Amino acid sequence: MDAYETRALVRLAGQRFQSFSEAAEAVLGALEDVVPGTLMLGQFDPDERICRVIEVRGDGVNGMRRGSALPLAEQIATNGNGTGPETPDEGRLDGEYLRSLTVKTWLATPLEMSDGTIVGSLCAFATQTDAYCTDHAALLGIATRLLSYEWESISRRAELRRLRERARDGLTTDPETGLPNRDSFIDNLDREWRLAERGTVQSVLVTCEVEIDAGQAANDAMTTLALKDAAEVLNATIRTTDHAGRVGGSRLAAVLIGCEEGGATAFVQRFDAALRRVTHARPHPIRLSFAVQPLAGTPGAAEALESADPTSQLEGETAG
Repeated sequence: MDAYETRALVRLAGQRFQSFSEAAEAVLGALEDVVPGTLMLGQFDPDERICRVIEVRGDGVNGMRRGSALPLAEQIATNGNGTGPETPDEGRLDGEYLRSLTVKTWLATPLEMSDGTIVGSLCAFATQTDAYCTDHAALLGIATRLLSYEWESISRRAELRRLRERARDGLTTDPETGLPNRDSFIDNLDREWRLAERGTVQSVLVTCEVEIDAGQAANDAMTTLALKDAAEVLNATIRTTDHAGRVGGSRLAAVLIGCEEGGATAFVQRFDAALRRVTHARPHPIRLSFAVQPLAGTPGAAEALESADPTSQLEGETAG
């Protein structure tokens, strides 16, 4: 490997990349100067048995462009005597198809993940014979290692973000109702209380106690189902600017933004009527108790929630 090819490797090894596309751009740019013919980076689709072309560099090969599909080889592996189970030779392109594109010589190195999965290939194609030597194969091998690392790194970062988002949702969401939990709801309530104190907007807190009127027949499963029904209806009844949450064992709450006490009473009636429609076929009625508390004039968000006691104000019963 001469000094020019060595400098190409140094260019690759000395860079840090923010994305796979940036890494692919740098790798192909470096190889283009030292590897003859056409360079192709492709992604495998194992279900369709194709390699989808991501990027092409160098002298063009007829029919090979970004987005085109190259068939994978259907060669088989045997037990050495020509018999045995037929299995696809993974990670290889169809040689007959390449020759139909006037390709006479090619190199192909797979992008292999740490778990052995092959996700793509870095290839070099030439329309003349004896175009490549062992140095070219070594360059592609090293470049493929770098791209495989970048590919897996991006995949792992994406998975880590997904797991963090799930964990964050778990910290702020009540698992039984899907509504914000008490801490998350109080954060929203505190923000709206501050706006109400400044006179920016008037808001009202509505709380609701959900109970099953089933006497000794009531159980945890029935109570949980009733709570889920009420939470779903509550979430559908509030506006997009309002906030809802679960603030206790069987207690739900909503902050109605830009609403006065009379509007909150109308909201309670709509919510109660909607829940009646949803649960009218249930064997046991759901008993609801409501409280309405304007935020203005209360000492704080937590105090407003504490003073909004559903058992001492409006009561309604939703028949099952």
